[in-house]
Amino acid sequence: MTSKVEMVSVVIPTLNEAGNILEAVTTIHEDLAYPKEIIVVDGNSTDGTKEIVRDLGYCKLIIEPRRGYGLALKTGMKNAKGNIIIMVDGDGTYEVRHINRMIAKMIEKDADMVLATRMYDPNKAMGLMNFIGNKVITTFYDFFYSQFLSDTQSGFRAISHEAIDNVELNEGDMAYATEMLIKFAKEGYTMYEVPTTYKARKYGKPKLRRFKSGIEIFSTIFRGFLDAKTIRKCQENWKKNRVK
Repeated sequence: MTSKVEMVSVVIPTLNEAGNILEAVTTIHEDLAYPKEIIVVDGNSTDGTKEIVRDLGYCKLIIEPRRGYGLALKTGMKNAKGNIIIMVDGDGTYEVRHINRMIAKMIEKDADMVLATRMYDPNKAMGLMNFIGNKVITTFYDFFYSQFLSDTQSGFRAISHEAIDNVELNEGDMAYATEMLIKFAKEGYTMYEVPTTYKARKYGKPKLRRFKSGIEIFSTIFRGFLDAKTIRKCQENWKKNRVK
């Protein structure tokens, strides 16, 4: 549970985001209203991303030569010092100014995780295929794990450091974010959402490979579902949290 803020560690995975990373980290540095550290975990970019981050002076740059979204996040979280960890992409699509409202929600609800949901965004900047895929994945996750989330594929989250340290996460790529939700549901950790806006990418190409990532995510959901103990535990935890 998170009832106070000691330090916020913002973990940003990057790979060739030279056109986007400066605005993202500058906004976080200027707007985040709590003691903070900004950790950029770069997959050995070749477009100048590393140099931009290094020259700023207020970011910690970690080079992670192994490719994979989940691997980058795990590396960043392992090096994080804050009791709250923010994970957010460095492509400029998430409204990073909303970190403060996510942390406020964590404190208000004494929560273990808060996700920024894009499902109520009036701009509707998410592509149609991504929107449909997200809805399908979220429906399956909510049904199997007794949750009520609207955007399981949000890569913008505030997470209790203590809670994330207490779960074993094995996925190395896009399914990492879904595996995190499964393990949090299993442990009975409380998860909430706050609405956010979503923006179209300004520079570079998306890293998401829809078909490959979709297969990995659904496999992760169904593997967890086949663990009967996990399902029973999720249902018990849902009932317990509902009473609260």
